[in-house]
Amino acid sequence: MRSLPIDRWLWLSILVLPLVIWLYFEPPGAPTEIEPETTSSSGPSEPGTDSIPATDTDNGQPPDVEGNGAVTSVEPPDSRRRVLKIRALSKDGEWMPAGTALPIENAAGPMSSGPEPQFQTSGTEYFIRKPGPFVPGLPPAAGGILQPLDLEPGNWTLDCTFQQPAATAPVQIPWLILARPEDPQKSARLIVAGQTPLPPGSRLLVQILDRDRVLDGGIMTISGPEIWWDREMVPREWFATLLTVRFQWRSSAASEVIRQRVQQQIWPPASRGEDWTWDGRCGVDDQQEAQRQADEIHSWFSQALNEVETSRDLLLVAGAKARGKRAGLLKDDDRVDRMLDHPLAPTIDRLGRGRNFDFARWRQLVDIDFPERWQVWGDSEAIPWPDRNPGAAKNIVLLFKTLDKYSRLESTVVYEKLGKPRHVHDFVADFDWEPVTERTQTLSKIRNFIASIRESIER
Repeated sequence: MRSLPIDRWLWLSILVLPLVIWLYFEPPGAPTEIEPETTSSSGPSEPGTDSIPATDTDNGQPPDVEGNGAVTSVEPPDSRRRVLKIRALSKDGEWMPAGTALPIENAAGPMSSGPEPQFQTSGTEYFIRKPGPFVPGLPPAAGGILQPLDLEPGNWTLDCTFQQPAATAPVQIPWLILARPEDPQKSARLIVAGQTPLPPGSRLLVQILDRDRVLDGGIMTISGPEIWWDREMVPREWFATLLTVRFQWRSSAASEVIRQRVQQQIWPPASRGEDWTWDGRCGVDDQQEAQRQADEIHSWFSQALNEVETSRDLLLVAGAKARGKRAGLLKDDDRVDRMLDHPLAPTIDRLGRGRNFDFARWRQLVDIDFPERWQVWGDSEAIPWPDRNPGAAKNIVLLFKTLDKYSRLESTVVYEKLGKPRHVHDFVADFDWEPVTERTQTLSKIRNFIASIRESIER
Protein backbone atom coordinates (compact mmCIF):
# COMPACT_ATOMS: atom_id res chain seq x y z
CA MET A 1 0.00 0.00 0.00
CA ARG A 2 1.22 3.39 -0.85
CA SER A 3 2.17 5.58 2.10
CA LEU A 4 0.09 8.66 2.64
CA PRO A 5 1.67 11.98 2.02
CA ILE A 6 3.00 13.72 5.09
CA ASP A 7 0.43 16.51 4.96
CA ARG A 8 -2.42 13.96 5.13
CA TRP A 9 -0.87 12.35 8.24
CA LEU A 10 -0.72 15.77 9.79
CA TRP A 11 -4.42 16.45 9.21
CA LEU A 12 -5.35 13.01 10.51
CA SER A 13 -3.42 13.64 13.72
CA ILE A 14 -5.20 16.92 14.28
CA LEU A 15 -8.63 15.27 13.95
CA VAL A 16 -7.94 12.16 16.03
CA LEU A 17 -5.94 13.75 18.90
CA PRO A 18 -8.91 15.40 20.73
CA LEU A 19 -10.82 12.10 20.69
CA VAL A 20 -7.89 10.24 22.24
CA ILE A 21 -7.56 12.87 24.97
CA TRP A 22 -11.27 12.65 25.80
CA LEU A 23 -11.15 8.80 26.05
CA TYR A 24 -8.03 8.46 28.16
CA PHE A 25 -8.14 11.57 30.40
CA GLU A 26 -11.08 12.19 32.77
CA PRO A 27 -11.43 15.33 34.94
CA PRO A 28 -10.79 14.55 38.58
CA GLY A 29 -13.84 14.22 40.85
CA ALA A 30 -14.66 16.78 43.51
CA PRO A 31 -12.79 16.15 46.78
CA THR A 32 -14.75 14.67 49.66
CA GLU A 33 -15.41 17.34 52.28
CA ILE A 34 -14.08 16.16 55.63
CA GLU A 35 -14.77 18.19 58.76
CA PRO A 36 -11.52 18.72 60.64
CA GLU A 37 -11.30 17.65 64.26
CA THR A 38 -11.85 20.60 66.59
CA THR A 39 -9.08 21.20 69.05
CA SER A 40 -8.70 23.70 71.83
CA SER A 41 -5.88 26.18 72.00
CA SER A 42 -4.17 24.05 74.65
CA GLY A 43 -4.13 20.76 72.72
CA PRO A 44 -6.40 17.86 71.70
CA SER A 45 -9.81 17.54 73.34
CA GLU A 46 -10.38 15.06 76.07
CA PRO A 47 -12.85 12.27 75.24
CA GLY A 48 -16.45 13.14 76.01
CA THR A 49 -15.84 16.94 76.06
CA ASP A 50 -16.55 19.68 73.52
CA SER A 51 -13.68 21.93 72.46
CA ILE A 52 -14.68 25.58 72.06
CA PRO A 53 -12.37 28.04 70.23
CA ALA A 54 -11.25 31.09 72.21
CA THR A 55 -13.41 34.11 71.48
CA ASP A 56 -14.19 37.57 72.85
CA THR A 57 -17.98 37.28 72.45
CA ASP A 58 -20.75 35.15 73.86
CA ASN A 59 -21.80 33.75 70.48
CA GLY A 60 -18.43 32.23 69.73
CA GLN A 61 -17.45 34.74 67.01
CA PRO A 62 -14.93 37.59 67.08
CA PRO A 63 -16.66 41.01 67.20
CA ASP A 64 -15.96 41.87 63.54
CA VAL A 65 -16.72 38.47 61.93
CA GLU A 66 -20.19 37.17 61.08
CA GLY A 67 -21.24 33.52 61.36
CA ASN A 68 -20.50 32.92 57.68
CA GLY A 69 -16.94 34.20 58.06
CA ALA A 70 -17.56 37.55 56.33
CA VAL A 71 -15.70 40.48 57.88
CA THR A 72 -17.98 43.35 58.91
CA SER A 73 -17.06 46.92 59.80
CA VAL A 74 -17.39 48.10 63.39
CA GLU A 75 -20.36 50.43 63.78
CA PRO A 76 -19.03 54.02 63.81
CA PRO A 77 -19.98 56.43 66.58
CA ASP A 78 -22.97 58.67 66.02
CA SER A 79 -21.78 61.33 63.56
CA ARG A 80 -24.20 63.84 65.09
CA ARG A 81 -22.73 63.60 68.58
CA ARG A 82 -21.53 66.72 70.36
CA VAL A 83 -19.30 66.92 73.43
CA LEU A 84 -19.87 70.15 75.33
CA LYS A 85 -17.73 71.61 78.10
CA ILE A 86 -19.97 74.14 79.81
CA ARG A 87 -19.09 76.97 82.20
CA ALA A 88 -21.48 79.30 84.02
CA LEU A 89 -19.92 82.73 84.61
CA SER A 90 -21.02 85.92 86.33
CA LYS A 91 -20.84 89.32 84.62
CA ASP A 92 -17.44 89.71 86.34
CA GLY A 93 -16.12 86.49 84.83
CA GLU A 94 -16.28 84.50 88.07
CA TRP A 95 -17.77 81.04 88.50
CA MET A 96 -21.50 80.90 89.26
CA PRO A 97 -22.62 78.81 92.28
CA ALA A 98 -23.44 75.12 91.81
CA GLY A 99 -27.07 74.55 90.89
CA THR A 100 -27.39 77.75 88.83
CA ALA A 101 -30.05 77.14 86.19
CA LEU A 102 -28.62 77.42 82.69
CA PRO A 103 -30.48 78.29 79.48
CA ILE A 104 -29.40 74.95 77.96
CA GLU A 105 -31.47 71.78 77.81
CA ASN A 106 -30.97 68.29 76.46
CA ALA A 107 -33.12 65.17 76.23
CA ALA A 108 -33.01 64.81 80.02
CA GLY A 109 -34.37 68.32 80.58
CA PRO A 110 -33.00 71.66 81.87
CA MET A 111 -29.33 71.81 82.85
CA SER A 112 -27.67 73.56 85.77
CA SER A 113 -24.08 74.19 86.87
CA GLY A 114 -22.43 71.44 88.89
CA PRO A 115 -20.12 71.45 91.90
CA GLU A 116 -17.09 71.94 89.61
CA PRO A 117 -16.63 75.17 87.61
CA GLN A 118 -16.80 73.25 84.35
CA PHE A 119 -18.78 70.14 83.49
CA GLN A 120 -18.91 67.97 80.39
CA THR A 121 -21.93 66.51 78.65
CA SER A 122 -22.33 64.46 75.49
CA GLY A 123 -25.30 63.97 73.21
CA THR A 124 -26.84 64.65 69.84
CA GLU A 125 -29.50 67.27 70.61
CA TYR A 126 -29.30 70.42 72.71
CA PHE A 127 -31.62 73.39 72.99
CA ILE A 128 -31.57 76.99 74.20
CA ARG A 129 -34.63 78.01 76.20
CA LYS A 130 -35.68 81.50 75.18
CA PRO A 131 -36.56 83.90 78.01
CA GLY A 132 -40.06 85.18 78.61
CA PRO A 133 -41.16 88.83 78.65
CA PHE A 134 -38.99 91.13 80.73
CA VAL A 135 -40.49 92.72 83.84
CA PRO A 136 -38.44 95.57 85.38
CA GLY A 137 -37.22 94.69 88.86
CA LEU A 138 -37.65 90.95 88.39
CA PRO A 139 -35.20 88.33 87.04
CA PRO A 140 -35.89 87.18 83.47
CA ALA A 141 -38.66 84.61 83.33
CA ALA A 142 -38.16 81.38 81.42
CA GLY A 143 -40.22 81.19 78.27
CA GLY A 144 -41.74 78.06 76.84
CA ILE A 145 -39.93 78.04 73.50
CA LEU A 146 -36.91 75.87 72.85
CA GLN A 147 -34.51 76.80 70.06
CA PRO A 148 -32.26 74.00 68.73
CA LEU A 149 -28.57 74.56 69.45
CA ASP A 150 -27.33 73.98 65.92
CA LEU A 151 -23.65 73.27 66.53
CA GLU A 152 -21.46 71.21 64.24
CA PRO A 153 -20.79 67.73 65.69
CA GLY A 154 -17.55 67.53 67.67
CA ASN A 155 -16.02 69.08 70.79
CA TRP A 156 -17.15 72.52 71.96
CA THR A 157 -16.63 74.81 74.95
CA LEU A 158 -19.65 76.89 75.97
CA ASP A 159 -19.09 79.90 78.22
CA CYS A 160 -22.49 81.07 79.49
CA THR A 161 -22.29 84.53 81.07
CA PHE A 162 -25.17 85.80 83.19
CA GLN A 163 -26.23 89.41 82.48
CA GLN A 164 -27.41 91.97 84.97
CA PRO A 165 -31.05 92.85 84.16
CA ALA A 166 -31.50 96.45 83.03
CA ALA A 167 -34.65 98.46 83.79
CA THR A 168 -34.40 100.28 80.48
CA ALA A 169 -32.32 99.01 77.60
CA PRO A 170 -32.75 98.26 73.89
CA VAL A 171 -32.45 94.56 74.75
CA GLN A 172 -33.08 92.34 77.76
CA ILE A 173 -30.78 89.34 77.61
CA PRO A 174 -30.40 86.99 80.60
CA TRP A 175 -27.44 85.04 79.18
CA LEU A 176 -24.78 85.52 76.52
CA ILE A 177 -23.36 82.25 75.22
CA LEU A 178 -20.01 81.94 73.45
CA ALA A 179 -19.60 78.51 71.82
CA ARG A 180 -16.02 77.77 70.78
CA PRO A 181 -14.98 74.71 68.73
CA GLU A 182 -11.96 72.67 69.71
CA ASP A 183 -10.29 73.54 66.39
CA PRO A 184 -9.33 77.27 66.44
CA GLN A 185 -9.45 77.30 62.64
CA LYS A 186 -13.23 76.86 62.84
CA SER A 187 -15.71 79.60 63.70
CA ALA A 188 -16.97 80.26 67.20
CA ARG A 189 -20.60 81.27 67.70
CA LEU A 190 -22.13 84.07 69.75
CA ILE A 191 -25.67 83.04 70.76
CA VAL A 192 -28.16 85.66 71.92
CA ALA A 193 -31.69 84.90 73.13
CA GLY A 194 -33.76 87.64 74.70
CA GLN A 195 -36.46 90.29 74.39
CA THR A 196 -36.57 93.84 73.03
CA PRO A 197 -39.04 96.72 73.32
CA LEU A 198 -38.01 98.03 69.88
CA PRO A 199 -40.61 97.79 67.09
CA PRO A 200 -40.22 95.33 64.18
CA GLY A 201 -37.89 96.64 61.49
CA SER A 202 -35.50 98.20 63.99
CA ARG A 203 -31.83 97.46 63.49
CA LEU A 204 -29.26 96.95 66.23
CA LEU A 205 -25.53 97.29 65.77
CA VAL A 206 -23.86 94.45 67.71
CA GLN A 207 -20.13 94.64 68.46
CA ILE A 208 -17.88 92.21 70.33
CA LEU A 209 -15.05 94.20 71.89
CA ASP A 210 -11.83 93.39 73.70
CA ARG A 211 -11.22 96.62 75.57
CA ASP A 212 -11.51 99.23 72.78
CA ARG A 213 -10.78 96.81 69.92
CA VAL A 214 -13.67 95.41 67.88
CA LEU A 215 -13.22 91.66 67.36
CA ASP A 216 -16.43 90.95 65.49
CA GLY A 217 -19.99 92.09 65.05
CA GLY A 218 -22.93 92.59 62.75
CA ILE A 219 -26.43 93.95 62.34
CA MET A 220 -29.37 92.38 64.16
CA THR A 221 -32.74 93.11 62.54
CA ILE A 222 -35.71 93.05 64.91
CA SER A 223 -38.78 91.11 63.74
CA GLY A 224 -40.73 91.07 67.01
CA PRO A 225 -40.40 91.27 70.78
CA GLU A 226 -38.42 88.02 70.86
CA ILE A 227 -34.84 88.11 69.54
CA TRP A 228 -32.60 85.23 68.51
CA TRP A 229 -29.13 85.76 67.08
CA ASP A 230 -26.68 82.98 66.30
CA ARG A 231 -23.63 84.80 64.97
CA GLU A 232 -20.78 82.89 63.31
CA MET A 233 -17.55 84.66 64.20
CA VAL A 234 -14.16 85.02 62.57
CA PRO A 235 -11.91 82.02 63.44
CA ARG A 236 -9.21 82.93 65.95
CA GLU A 237 -7.08 81.47 68.73
CA TRP A 238 -9.30 82.58 71.62
CA PHE A 239 -7.68 83.95 74.75
CA ALA A 240 -9.18 84.05 78.24
CA THR A 241 -10.71 87.43 79.00
CA LEU A 242 -13.96 89.26 79.70
CA LEU A 243 -15.34 90.71 76.47
CA THR A 244 -17.91 93.46 76.02
CA VAL A 245 -20.88 92.77 73.75
CA ARG A 246 -22.44 96.10 72.79
CA PHE A 247 -26.00 96.42 71.48
CA GLN A 248 -26.75 99.85 70.03
CA TRP A 249 -29.86 101.31 68.45
CA ARG A 250 -28.77 104.35 66.46
CA SER A 251 -31.21 107.17 65.85
CA SER A 252 -29.36 108.29 62.73
CA ALA A 253 -29.69 104.84 61.14
CA ALA A 254 -33.42 104.41 61.89
CA SER A 255 -36.22 105.27 59.52
CA GLU A 256 -38.33 108.28 60.38
CA VAL A 257 -41.36 106.09 61.21
CA ILE A 258 -39.40 103.89 63.62
CA ARG A 259 -37.60 106.83 65.18
CA GLN A 260 -40.90 108.62 65.86
CA ARG A 261 -42.39 105.49 67.40
CA VAL A 262 -39.35 104.90 69.62
CA GLN A 263 -39.22 108.48 70.91
CA GLN A 264 -42.95 108.63 71.59
CA GLN A 265 -43.63 105.18 73.04
CA ILE A 266 -40.37 103.61 74.19
CA TRP A 267 -37.39 105.91 74.66
CA PRO A 268 -37.85 109.73 74.63
CA PRO A 269 -34.12 110.64 74.23
CA ALA A 270 -34.44 109.44 70.61
CA SER A 271 -36.00 112.84 69.91
CA ARG A 272 -32.57 114.40 70.53
CA GLY A 273 -30.90 111.97 68.12
CA GLU A 274 -29.18 110.03 70.91
CA ASP A 275 -28.07 106.40 70.51
CA TRP A 276 -29.58 103.78 72.82
CA THR A 277 -26.80 101.47 74.04
CA TRP A 278 -26.52 98.49 76.36
CA ASP A 279 -23.24 96.69 77.13
CA GLY A 280 -23.27 93.02 78.04
CA ARG A 281 -20.37 90.97 79.33
CA CYS A 282 -19.14 87.76 77.74
CA GLY A 283 -16.54 85.63 79.53
CA VAL A 284 -13.98 83.48 77.77
CA ASP A 285 -12.88 81.03 80.45
CA ASP A 286 -12.58 82.54 83.95
CA GLN A 287 -10.61 85.40 85.45
CA GLN A 288 -7.99 83.12 87.00
CA GLU A 289 -7.16 81.65 83.60
CA ALA A 290 -7.22 85.13 82.07
CA GLN A 291 -4.67 86.31 84.62
CA ARG A 292 -2.48 83.25 84.05
CA GLN A 293 -2.46 83.86 80.30
CA ALA A 294 -1.79 87.58 80.76
CA ASP A 295 1.23 86.77 82.95
CA GLU A 296 2.55 84.31 80.37
CA ILE A 297 2.10 86.79 77.52
CA HIS A 298 3.81 89.58 79.49
CA SER A 299 6.70 87.30 80.48
CA TRP A 300 7.24 86.11 76.88
CA PHE A 301 7.30 89.62 75.40
CA SER A 302 9.50 90.92 78.22
CA GLN A 303 12.09 88.22 77.53
CA ALA A 304 11.91 88.89 73.80
CA LEU A 305 12.44 92.63 74.30
CA ASN A 306 15.31 91.96 76.70
CA GLU A 307 16.95 89.81 73.99
CA VAL A 308 16.59 92.64 71.47
CA GLU A 309 18.00 95.32 73.76
CA THR A 310 20.88 93.20 75.03
CA SER A 311 21.85 91.95 71.56
CA ARG A 312 21.75 95.50 70.22
CA ASP A 313 23.95 96.76 73.08
CA LEU A 314 26.48 93.95 72.60
CA LEU A 315 26.77 94.78 68.89
CA LEU A 316 27.09 98.49 69.65
CA VAL A 317 29.90 97.86 72.14
CA ALA A 318 31.69 95.46 69.77
CA GLY A 319 31.39 97.86 66.83
CA ALA A 320 32.68 100.81 68.83
CA LYS A 321 35.61 98.78 70.19
CA ALA A 322 36.54 97.55 66.70
CA ARG A 323 36.73 101.18 65.50
CA GLY A 324 38.89 102.15 68.50
CA LYS A 325 36.10 103.88 70.44
CA ARG A 326 34.23 103.34 73.70
CA ALA A 327 30.44 102.98 73.61
CA GLY A 328 28.63 105.53 75.79
CA LEU A 329 26.17 102.90 77.05
CA LEU A 330 28.96 101.40 79.18
CA LYS A 331 28.20 104.15 81.68
CA ASP A 332 24.80 102.59 82.33
CA ASP A 333 25.31 99.91 85.00
CA ASP A 334 21.93 98.25 84.40
CA ARG A 335 22.58 97.79 80.68
CA VAL A 336 26.07 96.48 81.38
CA ASP A 337 24.71 93.97 83.90
CA ARG A 338 22.18 92.67 81.35
CA MET A 339 24.91 92.36 78.72
CA LEU A 340 27.15 90.37 81.04
CA ASP A 341 24.32 87.84 81.53
CA HIS A 342 23.96 87.23 77.78
CA PRO A 343 25.41 83.87 76.61
CA LEU A 344 27.33 85.55 73.75
CA ALA A 345 28.95 88.25 75.92
CA PRO A 346 32.29 86.37 76.34
CA THR A 347 32.66 85.94 72.58
CA ILE A 348 31.92 89.62 71.99
CA ASP A 349 34.55 90.58 74.57
CA ARG A 350 37.27 88.59 72.75
CA LEU A 351 36.78 90.19 69.30
CA GLY A 352 39.58 92.70 69.73
CA ARG A 353 40.01 96.07 68.01
CA GLY A 354 41.67 97.66 64.99
CA ARG A 355 43.91 95.40 62.96
CA ASN A 356 43.61 92.75 65.70
CA PHE A 357 39.87 92.50 65.14
CA ASP A 358 38.79 88.86 64.73
CA PHE A 359 36.74 88.92 61.52
CA ALA A 360 36.18 85.15 61.50
CA ARG A 361 34.67 85.21 64.99
CA TRP A 362 32.62 88.27 64.04
CA ARG A 363 31.15 86.47 61.02
CA GLN A 364 30.25 83.50 63.23
CA LEU A 365 28.36 85.88 65.52
CA VAL A 366 26.60 87.95 62.87
CA ASP A 367 25.79 85.14 60.41
CA ILE A 368 25.05 82.21 62.74
CA ASP A 369 25.02 82.71 66.52
CA PHE A 370 22.78 85.79 66.81
CA PRO A 371 20.34 84.79 64.01
CA GLU A 372 19.83 81.36 65.60
CA ARG A 373 18.90 82.99 68.91
CA TRP A 374 16.64 85.54 67.25
CA GLN A 375 14.83 82.94 65.18
CA VAL A 376 13.24 81.52 68.34
CA TRP A 377 11.69 84.87 69.24
CA GLY A 378 10.99 86.13 65.73
CA ASP A 379 8.84 83.13 64.79
CA SER A 380 5.18 84.16 64.75
CA GLU A 381 4.18 80.61 65.73
CA ALA A 382 6.01 80.99 69.05
CA ILE A 383 3.96 83.98 70.25
CA PRO A 384 1.46 82.96 72.97
CA TRP A 385 -2.15 83.93 72.15
CA PRO A 386 -1.23 86.36 69.34
CA ASP A 387 -4.85 87.53 69.03
CA ARG A 388 -4.65 89.01 72.53
CA ASN A 389 -2.18 91.69 71.38
CA PRO A 390 -2.21 91.59 67.56
CA GLY A 391 -0.22 94.80 67.20
CA ALA A 392 2.55 93.55 69.48
CA ALA A 393 2.50 90.13 67.78
CA LYS A 394 3.04 91.76 64.39
CA ASN A 395 5.65 94.22 65.62
CA ILE A 396 7.78 91.66 67.47
CA VAL A 397 8.36 89.79 64.21
CA LEU A 398 9.28 93.02 62.42
CA LEU A 399 11.48 94.03 65.33
CA PHE A 400 13.73 90.97 65.04
CA LYS A 401 14.00 91.49 61.28
CA THR A 402 15.04 95.08 61.94
CA LEU A 403 17.55 93.89 64.55
CA ASP A 404 19.12 91.56 61.98
CA LYS A 405 19.33 94.46 59.52
CA TYR A 406 21.01 96.59 62.18
CA SER A 407 23.64 93.89 62.82
CA ARG A 408 24.51 93.92 59.08
CA LEU A 409 24.77 97.70 59.10
CA GLU A 410 26.99 97.63 62.17
CA SER A 411 29.15 95.08 60.36
CA THR A 412 29.27 97.28 57.25
CA VAL A 413 30.44 100.29 59.28
CA VAL A 414 33.16 98.18 60.98
CA TYR A 415 34.43 96.78 57.65
CA GLU A 416 34.45 100.26 56.10
CA LYS A 417 36.32 101.77 59.06
CA LEU A 418 38.93 98.98 59.03
CA GLY A 419 39.50 99.30 55.28
CA LYS A 420 37.72 96.12 54.18
CA PRO A 421 35.10 95.80 51.42
CA ARG A 422 31.57 95.10 52.56
CA HIS A 423 30.97 91.40 53.17
CA VAL A 424 28.52 89.72 50.80
CA HIS A 425 26.24 88.75 53.72
CA ASP A 426 25.92 92.38 54.80
CA PHE A 427 24.03 93.49 51.68
CA VAL A 428 20.62 93.37 53.36
CA ALA A 429 18.85 96.28 51.67
CA ASP A 430 19.01 98.99 49.05
CA PHE A 431 20.12 101.73 51.36
CA ASP A 432 18.57 105.19 51.05
CA TRP A 433 21.51 106.73 52.93
CA GLU A 434 25.14 106.02 53.60
CA PRO A 435 25.65 103.01 55.96
CA VAL A 436 26.34 105.22 58.99
CA THR A 437 23.13 107.22 58.47
CA GLU A 438 21.12 104.08 57.70
CA ARG A 439 22.48 102.51 60.87
CA THR A 440 21.27 105.50 62.93
CA GLN A 441 17.81 105.33 61.33
CA THR A 442 17.54 101.59 62.01
CA LEU A 443 18.48 102.03 65.67
CA SER A 444 15.69 104.62 65.92
CA LYS A 445 13.20 102.13 64.43
CA ILE A 446 14.25 99.53 67.00
CA ARG A 447 13.57 101.98 69.85
CA ASN A 448 10.15 102.84 68.41
CA PHE A 449 9.20 99.17 68.03
CA ILE A 450 10.22 98.46 71.63
CA ALA A 451 8.19 101.39 72.99
CA SER A 452 5.10 100.39 70.98
CA ILE A 453 5.23 96.75 72.10
CA ARG A 454 5.72 97.67 75.76
CA GLU A 455 2.75 100.02 75.67
CA SER A 456 0.58 97.33 74.08
CA ILE A 457 1.32 94.53 76.54
CA GLU A 458 1.17 96.72 79.66
CA ARG A 459 -2.29 98.19 79.04
